[in-house]
Amino acid sequence: MSSVIREHLGDDWNNLHPNVQERFARDPQEGEVIHYCGKIDTARSCTGWLFAHLTRLVGNPLTPYQEKDVPLDVRLFRKAGAEGICWERTYHFTGKKPYVVASIKKTGKHGEMLECVGGGFGMVLDVYAENQQLHFRSTRYFWQCGPLRVLLPHLITPGQTHVIHTDMGEGNFRFTISMTHPWLGRTFFQDGVFSKSGDEIWK
Repeated sequence: MSSVIREHLGDDWNNLHPNVQERFARDPQEGEVIHYCGKIDTARSCTGWLFAHLTRLVGNPLTPYQEKDVPLDVRLFRKAGAEGICWERTYHFTGKKPYVVASIKKTGKHGEMLECVGGGFGMVLDVYAENQQLHFRSTRYFWQCGPLRVLLPHLITPGQTHVIHTDMGEGNFRFTISMTHPWLGRTFFQDGVFSKSGDEIWK
């Protein structure tokens, strides 16, 4: 049973670290949850703070807070009747309610990998292996309404997203995400270390 990520990597799958391959060899099935936990450092620019609050209109795809060692729970699961895999990240910032960021990774109708958030917004992702790491890099943001997809100008987005998954050994991995605007520079940066939380559980 394969995974969306493995299918998109093709032969590049063989260039991943074996532990990274093990984590992404298959997707969770309906009713199944894969749970990771760890701590993460979060940072954003003033412009990033503005983007985070503006995008609350379509859910919470961006985190407006800055803090070190934030406890973070990551859950991967499949929603009944929906395409793709839901990636749900719950941040536990000090003195604040849990902040949930959710997106769905899936294959688009032209065979491209998409990451979609609320309100029809999402991004097209380039998926590749480099130095045994798994990389996701956005190539374009879009707004989707039925069959219509409108590509968004780069300048009105938070910037190019780059996610890196690096194996750390002993069951741990590093998750790094950066967003870099062509004019405004880095708007978001997060870096943390995680491990699988027990066995896969049923939702």
